[in-house]
Amino acid sequence: MTLAWIKNFKLFPLNKFKSYSWLYAPPKEAIYFTLRTLLASYLALAIALWMQLDSPKWAMMTVWIVAQTSPGETISKSRWRVVGTLVGVSMAILMAASFPQQPVLFGITIAIWMGCCCWIASLMRNSSSYGVVLAGYTCALIGLSTASDPDGVFMMAMSRGSYILLGVLCQTFIERIFALNMREKSQKSLYNSLSLAVSGSLTVIGEVLKGDYQAAFKVQKIFAAVSAFQTSVEFRKEELMRDDRTIDHVYALLSSVSVVLTRLINLTIYMNHFPKDAQFQGLIDKIQNYLDQLIISVKQDKNFKDHLKLLSQLRWDCRQIISDYIYQDANTIQNNSNSASLLEPRILYRSLSELLGEIEVVILQYHNAINPNLKDKFRFSLPPLYNFKLAWGNLLRVFIAVIVACFLWEITAWNELPSAIGLLCVACGRLCLFENAYKMCIGFFKGVVVCVLVAWVIDITLMPLANSIEMVYLMLFIPLFFGGLAIYHLPTRGTGMSFAIFLPFMVIVSNQSRMDEVTFLNTSLAVICGVGLSAMAFRFIAPYSPQKVRLEIRSRMLHSIRDLTTVQHNPNHRRWLASTMDWFVSLMRQFDPVNEKELIQEYNHGALAVMSIGLNIMELRSMIEHDVLPEDIKNELRVVIRRIQHFQGGRLGRTVLIIKSAVRRLRAREGKEKNLAKRLEITAAIAYLILIFFALDKNAAFLNPSYRLYNLD
Repeated sequence: MTLAWIKNFKLFPLNKFKSYSWLYAPPKEAIYFTLRTLLASYLALAIALWMQLDSPKWAMMTVWIVAQTSPGETISKSRWRVVGTLVGVSMAILMAASFPQQPVLFGITIAIWMGCCCWIASLMRNSSSYGVVLAGYTCALIGLSTASDPDGVFMMAMSRGSYILLGVLCQTFIERIFALNMREKSQKSLYNSLSLAVSGSLTVIGEVLKGDYQAAFKVQKIFAAVSAFQTSVEFRKEELMRDDRTIDHVYALLSSVSVVLTRLINLTIYMNHFPKDAQFQGLIDKIQNYLDQLIISVKQDKNFKDHLKLLSQLRWDCRQIISDYIYQDANTIQNNSNSASLLEPRILYRSLSELLGEIEVVILQYHNAINPNLKDKFRFSLPPLYNFKLAWGNLLRVFIAVIVACFLWEITAWNELPSAIGLLCVACGRLCLFENAYKMCIGFFKGVVVCVLVAWVIDITLMPLANSIEMVYLMLFIPLFFGGLAIYHLPTRGTGMSFAIFLPFMVIVSNQSRMDEVTFLNTSLAVICGVGLSAMAFRFIAPYSPQKVRLEIRSRMLHSIRDLTTVQHNPNHRRWLASTMDWFVSLMRQFDPVNEKELIQEYNHGALAVMSIGLNIMELRSMIEHDVLPEDIKNELRVVIRRIQHFQGGRLGRTVLIIKSAVRRLRAREGKEKNLAKRLEITAAIAYLILIFFALDKNAAFLNPSYRLYNLD
């Protein structure tokens, strides 16, 4: 008998011991967050008990519901939570008055209201989304609690509204008190994040110029960091506590990073297919040295005046070389020489000049962001990113879940089901704000199960001995402290969130009574039923599927390209690229980085091709709108754009052939043009068409949503 199995048997999985480092070796920020939230919840409980409120546990629960990991996020969302509470209270009174003896209509109205709130919140990306879902489940909690006694809805609304407002105010008050040096810390963090974004982009550019062309297609980490940073900028504004244009310059800088990297991809295509002479290599060496010095200056926050002058000189060198090549081509045509055209080198230098121009924009925005001017009138904002499919899915699952729960209440008449339905609305409202809500709701349900077990131990051992608020504080400190650490740790956030929210609900009953066995069993069953129904709703109603999400994003990217050809006014390319970058980041989150490496590479190249195609379509439209190009050239470009406009994502062969034919005719036309300005514009048009041609030709599978890449998607 072999004993090899003994080597693989481990009573305690030490190989996973490091995954619990958030518990035994938490970062200091997690400890600070947990202690702040604990203090705020204790303050809310003390005030609720002092005011003789009948259910002080709701004040404590509210603190954990509204708790956020950063002070700026908490402060920013607090005002919207107050607004959401007031709206929810008002709607509860209105619904109870409208359907006093009609439980079916009342339940349907609650379901519609909660579904609409989740729909609106799913479309929002800012702090107001939390206020919207709060309005939804506040109305449900108040309305369902008074379903058997509609006459008491006003007092219940005032009571529950007081708890929620008390919890929000206590949380905000504690955050303000402990926000020591918040402005300085936030400013330092902001500058560090900007420095990493800029230096990371410049590093990628340097690697490409050194010959590593694949580096241009490995920018998903930079895009992910930029996208995450964009989400937190709103909260940094609260922490900075000043009224200037810093945040506008930050948004402009982050959008410029996406433009720079897209321009870099364009240059990479030219460098990979066009011949490069010794003069080009010498200029590349100068740019590499310049980038090395610029990265050092960015990390040290130095003045960029000298760098801007040197950058302007490098761009002038590119333009001078282009002018020399045009003069040589003109002499060749005049002398009927058989020398090869210098069109491709001119396109190469032009692309390099455009890249340097975008680097200049990045430097200027970075300088303005770290050196704010109170008299600055600069304005820049990013377009909203609406995911209507996610919103409709959330509305459908929440509506069905509430309707089913109300039906169970109608046929069972269990007096704890209204509480379960209210907690169902709380869970759905919190979970609908996440992209992969099913993954989060599994952790949410686990946290509830652990909460019931811990509350059972507390209720039978410690709670009978508690005769003062200090004893309640002591017995709740350790479990809530662990819950706060779990909330701060992203992989366990769902578990920690539900545990910390529902533990006061399972331990504290009211101001004048303790938890007994019957109340505990009914309460625990109501909590498990409410959260369990939400988990089932997210699992079986419009379930999350990475494959479906990938296909949806691919289709959305394809439609975004077509929309560029149909909109009346040419959109701002920075805003469009910033929006497309967000979809790119969302797309990359739908993969297993270990088992789907080949698929990730294909999707990465395809998404970057969409950004390149979109940018060049906008450039072509801008050229058509101007009066420099001859009308026959404009007609050629209109044919290409019209073909892309009617492109449905099928076979790309005809579109590629039309673009290739247009490039051939424009090459012949460019060689005969004598007007210098028109010739430069024709050269630019050829350059943009070549990029679109390569992007379509090399990424046909990605741009056809009906095709599954490698039959693995």
